[in-house]
Amino acid sequence: MQEAPLHTDDQNHRNAKLMVAATYASVSVAAILICATLGAWLFTDSVSLLSSLVDSAMDALASLVNLFAVRHALQPADSEHRFGHGKAEPLAGLGQAAFISASGIYLIFEAVGRLIEPRAIEQGALGLGVMIISIAVTGALVAYQRSVVRRTDSLAIRADSMHYATDILVNAGVIVSLLLVMFLDWGAADPIVALIIAG
Repeated sequence: MQEAPLHTDDQNHRNAKLMVAATYASVSVAAILICATLGAWLFTDSVSLLSSLVDSAMDALASLVNLFAVRHALQPADSEHRFGHGKAEPLAGLGQAAFISASGIYLIFEAVGRLIEPRAIEQGALGLGVMIISIAVTGALVAYQRSVVRRTDSLAIRADSMHYATDILVNAGVIVSLLLVMFLDWGAADPIVALIIAG
């Protein structure tokens, strides 16, 4: 009769550790992707790569919000929060939606400006390499996050995972735009893909 609570507490402790580890993993991946994409964008001057950079910056911010929200949500109940701090997780998901919307609006302005005043893309091969690595790293993170969600049912980790899963499509779009510019000399592909990403 008295062993059940101990088992539950042990499971809760394991889940808490998994959730915190997943948030640290997403912050680390976002930081790595920001550095890699920033370098690639500076060399290529591609607006679709800029869209990936902005998205990575939003990922980092959203992941930091998640980190604090998950840590806060895992705190035990106190006199002011008799039922715990669990509401922090849904608020983090709402915050992520706001970050995504803001980055989309910014990218629309950048892409339209690039359609009006086109610029050449330099060193597209470098951009391609960075995007391929980004897809691999992001795919590994999403797989890990989904395994954590299956064990913990965390809303914040689920929202973060969905956000990173869309990043794979974003990076694939950047690859397509770079290939079109490099091999078909279709300069408009870069801002058009950036507009699609923003959408």
